[in-house]
Parts: sequence; structure tokens; C-alpha cells
Amino acid sequence: MIRRAEGRDAAPLAALLRALNTEPGLHPERITATRVARDLIADARVTLLVAEEDGLLQGFASAHPYYDSGASRWGAIMNDLYVAPEARRSGLGRGLVAALAEATAAEGGEFLWWDADEGDALALAFHRGIGATEARTHSFILEGAAFAALTEVA
Repeated sequence: MIRRAEGRDAAPLAALLRALNTEPGLHPERITATRVARDLIADARVTLLVAEEDGLLQGFASAHPYYDSGASRWGAIMNDLYVAPEARRSGLGRGLVAALAEATAAEGGEFLWWDADEGDALALAFHRGIGATEARTHSFILEGAAFAALTEVA
């Protein structure tokens, strides 16, 4: 079953988020049930869906609104898509993406956009397999000292 996340999902969602964010340079230790409840579940800007089987959360997807000025249209950016290893290849990932697309369309959106890590062959195969089009872009992040330097008040 795919549904919107609720307050009771904060702890299991935090565990799934920590499992997703284990790459070097990430900070899974910062992911707590309190932060998930406040920053994802309770924030109306976020669409957070969970996949539940037999009372256990097996996956989730999150997105937020995004305006594509080049095409003059609203849609959403999918931040995360994760299915626990033991539940993969069961249709949950496809179901989560479809449910996010449906939620986006219900809000008047026309697209769902996301990034995938260059070397993640499993994710890339999945995204291609559901019919997603690859957009040749580069992702950038401004953080740390560079972010602070640009945000200083003169």
C-alpha cells in the first residue's frame, strides 16, 4: 500500500533515510525521527509517500514543487526514492514514482524531475526502465564556506 506519510512513520522513515544516505560525505547520523517529523512529514511543501507491506515501511519517495521557467510550467522535483533491498523488484519503486506523479498532476503539475548518481547502475536501470527521459544537466550544490560567503550581509 502506498500512502502519505504520517507522524507515526517518523522513526521507520528515519531508518530508511539513514540506509539511503550512507555514501561518503553524507551525514546519516543527523537523520532523526524528530527531524523527519518536522522537516518532511509536517512541512506542507513536501509530498512524502511511503510504501507499506504487512505493517512495515519498505520504501518512500519525496518531492517538492518546482517551476520550470524554460517551459513555463509547474511540476515537482523528486528528492528521494528508496526501496529496502529485500522489497526491491516488487513494483514498489514504480508505484511510488507513479503515486508522486499522480499527486503532482493533482496539484496542476506537468512533470516529475529527479537526479540519479552517475555510478548507480541499479538506479539508472530502474529510471530508464520506467520510461524516464535522461536530461543532460550538471548538478551543483552551494554549501559550507562558499554558501556562507555568498550569504553574508554586507
